[in-house]
Amino acid sequence: MESFAVSDKQFDDREFAKGLNELKKRRENGELSCDLLWRMCRFCHELSNTMTGEQRRKVLIEGRDYGLQAMELDPNCFLAAKWAAILFGLVVDQLPTKEKISEGGKLKDMLDKALELEPTDFALLHLRARFSFTLANLSWLERKAASMLYSEVPKATIDDALVDFEAAYQQHSDWIENLLFLSKCHIAKKEKKQARELLSKAIELPKESSNDEQFVTECKSLLQKC
Repeated sequence: MESFAVSDKQFDDREFAKGLNELKKRRENGELSCDLLWRMCRFCHELSNTMTGEQRRKVLIEGRDYGLQAMELDPNCFLAAKWAAILFGLVVDQLPTKEKISEGGKLKDMLDKALELEPTDFALLHLRARFSFTLANLSWLERKAASMLYSEVPKATIDDALVDFEAAYQQHSDWIENLLFLSKCHIAKKEKKQARELLSKAIELPKESSNDEQFVTECKSLLQKC
């Protein structure tokens, strides 16, 4: 089997479109492996960060499907489980609330599986925390509507989210997005001092993407309300 050294270098060099196309050619030529597919999934994730709207949605769905297929080929491969869960979560995040709830159980199972394989992965801890945070903030009306469609609506609390956001923070303390959501948990618990400290830290960190710019803007808005 051909090595992935070139592909991994393309990823490190941020040649995401080129790297994905090269892997697609290998797949079209008959190569099919877990290692090939999770890398394709990972490339789709990075490409999606350069896109918006329908174009981004299509790339996320494409990547999710690569990740799910990689997991089918090797259920014990952590990188397949990780990237499949991340892309699945990003696709679910774009769904309306009712559909988000219906897919939530699958997402939680995928995150739990991946974290069983590597309990300290900060990206997965953050994603599971986001899932808990979303459920904890469902309105009574949203939960009632969902319960009419699904036999069991998943439940989670702000404390559930806080545990995973804190664990992600221990692994990656300078992640603006995680700091923002960690502060939101403290605000929900009326722990404004902790929230202010986290928001102030996030605002001072260097912004590495347009997403970071948006997160910092939200941090500034929340800080004014604390």
